[in-house]
Amino acid sequence: MSAEATFPGGTPTPRLSVACITYNAAKYIRQALDGFLMQKTDFPFEVLVHDDASTDGTAEIVREYAERRPDVIRAVFQKENQWSKGVAVAPRFLWPLIRGEYVAMCEGDDYWTDPLKLQKQVDWLDAHPESSVCFHPVVVHFEDGSRKDAVYPMPKDSPDGFTFGGLLKHNFIQTNSVVFRWKLKGREGEFPSDIVPRDWFTNLIHAEKGPIGFIPEAMGVYRRHSGGVWWNSPDAPDAFYLRNGFRHLAFYKAVKDRFGYDNPCAVELAASTISAELRAGNADRAAETLKAYPEYACRALGAVAERDRLERELARARRRLMRVIWVAAIAIALILFVIFP
Repeated sequence: MSAEATFPGGTPTPRLSVACITYNAAKYIRQALDGFLMQKTDFPFEVLVHDDASTDGTAEIVREYAERRPDVIRAVFQKENQWSKGVAVAPRFLWPLIRGEYVAMCEGDDYWTDPLKLQKQVDWLDAHPESSVCFHPVVVHFEDGSRKDAVYPMPKDSPDGFTFGGLLKHNFIQTNSVVFRWKLKGREGEFPSDIVPRDWFTNLIHAEKGPIGFIPEAMGVYRRHSGGVWWNSPDAPDAFYLRNGFRHLAFYKAVKDRFGYDNPCAVELAASTISAELRAGNADRAAETLKAYPEYACRALGAVAERDRLERELARARRRLMRVIWVAAIAIALILFVIFP
């Protein structure tokens, strides 16, 4: 895991660190970096950028910005892609560099739109020392124009409210919307390495105690595009399960072990992942999933069997109904024939 890093000297200790991971985001990375540098704060901050061996010129753009603003930007450049090896790049390479009390996150294909974003969120956390997380809505933008821009989250998107209990059920905090009172300094090795999504787990660790701060202003844009991990996951489910199903199950197990919450979505995920692997002819991978996560997979297989049983019963009921309809139709036809010969 060889990497090249750039570090400035003699800069003031930052109160906040911006953590940015990026890969093949040459089309977008300038907008992300400009969004960082436009921030107006009454405290010093640093920007930590990790490029995972991009091949499209992203690294060169990051290097240009790091050389132009060495007082703010610190960069790490991988020589081999770490994500493809299953390495948790942020905990492994970026988080140990954090010097700030607070941490903001934004991936290289997203960006911020409000120059006071960091100041507003730090002010909120300063005013609420019992809390460790503050976030805001973002504009979700589909690059291909397939859907209209939408603000997320809205209150309706979390029926349980923006609470820890609600966050256990689904992740309503977008990565580029959050500022943490950082709780993982020196504990990076404790973070589960091979889980997806890692940002959700990071949110939970910080939201476990104290209220979740919410500023109802959209101050960033979250891009959905074909190069993203979650691109079109509802529209191409097999591709999603083959790529992320195993590590997503690892996430649900880590949540259960760490927070005691057994998310019912894990059972459906296990069933869908095993089915996708079998459809792709990956019997060994399906067996590996079953062996690694028996508590989910066995319940999933039971649920599938129950669903199949209900479908068979429904099919039988439909056939009985059709017979009744045909008998009734014949009877009506005979009566009409007798009455109106």
